[in-house]
Amino acid sequence: MELTVWIRAITALAIVALLLYGMFWLLRLLSQGRLLTLGRSRLSVVIESTFLSQNTAVHVVKVANRFYLVGASNGHVALITELPAQEIEPFVEAQRQAVAVQSQRIGALFKRRK
Repeated sequence: MELTVWIRAITALAIVALLLYGMFWLLRLLSQGRLLTLGRSRLSVVIESTFLSQNTAVHVVKVANRFYLVGASNGHVALITELPAQEIEPFVEAQRQAVAVQSQRIGALFKRRK
């Protein structure tokens, strides 16, 4: 009898862990799409960030119609270079299309549940 209680507890814990993991990835995908769609109407937006270490990152930032590569660390931000728009815009458009496909799949999943 004690063994079945442990099996139920471990199974419940595994289910909760899987649900949390799924929600984490869903939120991550949805927030990525939100940033890309907001970027169309905002004056400045961070297109992408890559963390190099715990306190150091590089960011691709769009300000008006220009793109910049910016380095950031503890309390310091520095312009590295200006990036050509013709190299960045195809990447942004590809990301928007990927987010649109993901949104359609998630919408279809919720429609099936209803």
